Amino acid sequence: MASSMSAPRSEAPRMERAGESPASRESRAFRYGREAASLVLVASAVFLTLALASFSNDPAVAEVTGANWVGPVGAAFANAFVSTIGLAAWIIPVELVLISLPLFRDKPSMASVARIGGDTVVILIVAALVHVSFPQSTAFGAMAVGGSVGELFGELMRSLFSNAGSYLIGLTAIGLVLIARASFSFIAFAQRAGETTGQAATRSADGLRALKDAWHRARAIERTRAGHGPIRITTANRDDVILAVDAEMEAASAQARERATVQAADILEALHQEPPSPLEDSDGGIFLDTSTDLDSEPPPVAEPRMTEEMAEETWNEQPEPALPQASEQTPEACEAEVTPPPARASKRKAQGPRIVDTSAATEVEKVKANASPSTEAGYRMPPFDLFDQGEDPAVVIDEALQQQLNDNAAQLVTTLNHYGVRGQIREIQPGPTVTTYELEPEAGTKVSKIASLADDLAMSLGCQVRIIAPIPGKKRVGFEVPNRERKTVNLRELIEDRRFQEMKAPLPVVLGRDIVGKPFYADLASMPHVLVAGATGAGKSVGLNVMLVSLLCRRSPEDLRLLMIDPKVVELQSFDRIPHMLLPVVTDTRQAANALKWAVDEMERRYQLLANAGTKNITTYNAWVKRVHNGEVRGYEVPKPTVVASEDGSVVEFGVEKEAPKLPEKLPYIVLVVDEFADLMMQQGKDVEASIARLAQKARAAGMHVILATQRPSVDVITGMIKANFPSRIAFKVTQRNDSRTILDEQGAEHLLGRGDMLVRLNGSNETRRVQCPFVSEEEVERVTSFLRQQGEPTYDDSILLPRDEDGEETGEDAEQDAKYDEAVQVVAETRRCSTSWLQRKLGIGYNRAAKIVEMMEKRGLVGPAQGAKDREVLVESL
Repeated sequence: MASSMSAPRSEAPRMERAGESPASRESRAFRYGREAASLVLVASAVFLTLALASFSNDPAVAEVTGANWVGPVGAAFANAFVSTIGLAAWIIPVELVLISLPLFRDKPSMASVARIGGDTVVILIVAALVHVSFPQSTAFGAMAVGGSVGELFGELMRSLFSNAGSYLIGLTAIGLVLIARASFSFIAFAQRAGETTGQAATRSADGLRALKDAWHRARAIERTRAGHGPIRITTANRDDVILAVDAEMEAASAQARERATVQAADILEALHQEPPSPLEDSDGGIFLDTSTDLDSEPPPVAEPRMTEEMAEETWNEQPEPALPQASEQTPEACEAEVTPPPARASKRKAQGPRIVDTSAATEVEKVKANASPSTEAGYRMPPFDLFDQGEDPAVVIDEALQQQLNDNAAQLVTTLNHYGVRGQIREIQPGPTVTTYELEPEAGTKVSKIASLADDLAMSLGCQVRIIAPIPGKKRVGFEVPNRERKTVNLRELIEDRRFQEMKAPLPVVLGRDIVGKPFYADLASMPHVLVAGATGAGKSVGLNVMLVSLLCRRSPEDLRLLMIDPKVVELQSFDRIPHMLLPVVTDTRQAANALKWAVDEMERRYQLLANAGTKNITTYNAWVKRVHNGEVRGYEVPKPTVVASEDGSVVEFGVEKEAPKLPEKLPYIVLVVDEFADLMMQQGKDVEASIARLAQKARAAGMHVILATQRPSVDVITGMIKANFPSRIAFKVTQRNDSRTILDEQGAEHLLGRGDMLVRLNGSNETRRVQCPFVSEEEVERVTSFLRQQGEPTYDDSILLPRDEDGEETGEDAEQDAKYDEAVQVVAETRRCSTSWLQRKLGIGYNRAAKIVEMMEKRGLVGPAQGAKDREVLVESL
């Protein structure tokens, strides 16, 4: 039974091995072979070591049986190596052990051809150098110390380079072999040695100082116990003095209690004694010594006093405080007495990073809460109470926040040290959203190296970190770390700020608060066109609402008109039907292309007006208009050409008449807002890109400005032509760094926090500033727009959406919709002439427009077909 039970156990390993794959069997065989090879190498090294240790070339010793520890074979190997390379033969067993170690550690074998060749070179050079050093010496009996090979190469090196040159060349060759074999670096070794020496010296100096301080403290405590005068309190012995005094006070109190207990026991014993006391008088009364009161405090114990030599440092050079008497003050009072003054504590705290109090920057000077300015025409601006009241954005720096900021700074420095960046945090600026840590790096630190650590710092700190390398105007690097608790920036506090209400800018807009909480405003007229981009949910739509609402709170419809294009349909619908609108919000992409073409035509018309008035921009033009209305200057006369033609169509008379000057009208600023520009480019890319580029290049002086927003800031949406003409950019959080480069030409937007966190680069500034966009709710926007709708109805211009040809003239599927069609029919009927070029000159319209009118008249049977160079036949009778 036992044998039958043991059979399966013995066959189980065989079955397992039989089930192994060929690769695993090959791996096991390779492992066995490697271990066997390493064992053979170690045994060979031991064998050769014993042979060399017991080898001698003396015949008397060699003839003795068993003279060599490993027998005649070992003696033969030793004789061969010693006679060839001399003392260098000891390198061979060492090298065999070094070759076997990687095999034991399950690493690839280092016994390559290159290594064996390098070892051979080292052995030969060592043998030669041994011979050069000891040319007449012998070893192992009567053999040369360098062997025959060492003698050959040594004499050759001595004859060519002398002894010094031989050493130099030999050691250099050995160093090169070591560098090639073991990746050994002398420079790295020297650096590590220097660092180790410096650290050892620093630790030794610290240890000596600590030993010195401990010795002084021990002397102070010893003198305290001996009572050698008053204490001189220093920063080095303060804590020890306090502990020593506390201990002495406790000991003194214990002794006093013990003495009082003994004295009370003696008195009680005397009271209970039977025999009369010697103090008993004749009346049998007992008199006690009333000089000792049982209820009084024990007699004071002599206070330990000590003196100490002048210390290295005193607290603000104040008079030396003497320790109080134990009977007058408790130990707690004594400890409080030696506490350093607050001035010293603040000085110590100032040695760390300076935490800037940014509360003053967040303060705003509010204008009257019920102020609602009105224009001359009676238009009233939206009052402030339409907006919700927000929280105070000021950051209160208490002890908990100070500790948190200092901990973050220490962790930031530690993390940078791990990546080889040395420096100190000099300043900390807490803000409503992020906190900026200003690092002053050591000299020689590459800024590019610091800038590349954003992802590593984010992983170490557990949050997104934006690096400003360097801070403009400073020799520091900024690290913007998000706060654990973000404060919401509200729009009302910025709208009612006196600085915003008194801005002398044509188009003032609110952008938010910067990283320290300071209000950040801008003038859209000087921007003059803005490119806004950001991922979905980053706060782009809220940012557009903030800019538009801030414009509406400062400008009336006389000064500002809006043209909005919203392919997403729902983003800008809140602003529909307000008096500032030129049209209802355009949502159709084809109509949007027509609206942009109208904007180009309007820009050209305005430039013609500026030229006629002799002005260069809309500001000077409106000032000129005001002077004309006040009668200070005379308006310009509009020339009108007149042409008189004969019956055959030839020009008989041509002249120019001048109409009476008319009162010019004030030109309002026009702001074009395009949301989701990517969708518009996909459907009407060619026409839209050309119109946007022309507006961006020329529309500033004409008082027309573009706000372009998109969720997809790729190069196929924001083309080079568009990007080059939009100097002001606002980037909300994006998903990848390539999008950040497309918007700002730099990284950083991918590290933003979202929810209104944005980077702003204005026209003419090379500095990119981080701003927290204020929050405005949909209810607030609706309250503002409802208030504006109560001021009056909008005046729409329907001609904006009419299709336009290449010349920018209006056209349509049916030319009868053209305003010039009836006039063209009348002219043709009266003159009995009809050709495209003649009609173009007669009506002052574009060629394409005139051609379409002629084609429609042909279709209607009013004129005949084309007859080459001749005019068409007119079929209609005179009207």
